[in-house]
Amino acid sequence: MLGVVTDSVACLPAELAERYGIRVVPVRIVRGDRVYRDGIDVSVEEAFAWLAAGEIVTTSQPAVGEFVDVYETLGRTVEGIVSIHVSSGVTGVYQAAVAAAGMVTRVPIRVIDSGAATMAEGFLVLEAARLAERGADLESVVRRVEELRPRVRFFAVLETVSFLVRSGRAPWLAKLAVDLFQVKPILTLQGGKIMALERVRTRKRAIEVMLRRMEREAGDRPLRVAVLHAGALAEAETLAHEITQRFRVVEQYVTSFTPAMVLYTGPGLLSLAYAVDEEA
Repeated sequence: MLGVVTDSVACLPAELAERYGIRVVPVRIVRGDRVYRDGIDVSVEEAFAWLAAGEIVTTSQPAVGEFVDVYETLGRTVEGIVSIHVSSGVTGVYQAAVAAAGMVTRVPIRVIDSGAATMAEGFLVLEAARLAERGADLESVVRRVEELRPRVRFFAVLETVSFLVRSGRAPWLAKLAVDLFQVKPILTLQGGKIMALERVRTRKRAIEVMLRRMEREAGDRPLRVAVLHAGALAEAETLAHEITQRFRVVEQYVTSFTPAMVLYTGPGLLSLAYAVDEEA
């Protein structure tokens, strides 16, 4: 039996983490002299309120010791651990997990850089958990996750990029003056870093571009998809319904960004994350 670990940036619905016994290590939210655990000690609504009040709130990766505790605890009941994390190009979570894995000798641990975020990362985690449940060994799970990794994607459109620019995660966005000219950049991860896929004038057009990108890659192949949002549930549900009409969907979720993530996006974000199956 294997243990599966991820971080809160995967935006994995709580019921799925519980169903498969996935351990989710939360990133930290720092507000003044208090530290919150993402998705545990603070809600998305509270994060929005902090943004509205202009408070300075930052995030940081979990401490190495938190990963050590998780690995040591899991190691008492499993034969190996696969730990899958948000792209190392945007945060230090992966590096913290690697450091922790080097301190634990109880069981073999394989740490994987997903090169992704949100449910693009989450679909890799789910694949690992399902294989582990079926009794696959550690190397087989790692190999399968690495095979699937090039076929997961993540796109997002924000109402404003001001919070993301302020965070320092994508300073190049400031040069585009997208808010000033009311341009909607479609963001993605390429090479593990945040990039602008395309710039359009309206939110409706941005959503259509994301759908066409997904259609180009998926064709009529089975598709596992998540529609993610930050305070835009009704719009996310409408988009999810449209996706079921246009694509061969075999698995779908509508879920929210975590509080730590909405600190960078602000309200109104709408996002697609998906994994394309191999069979035609």
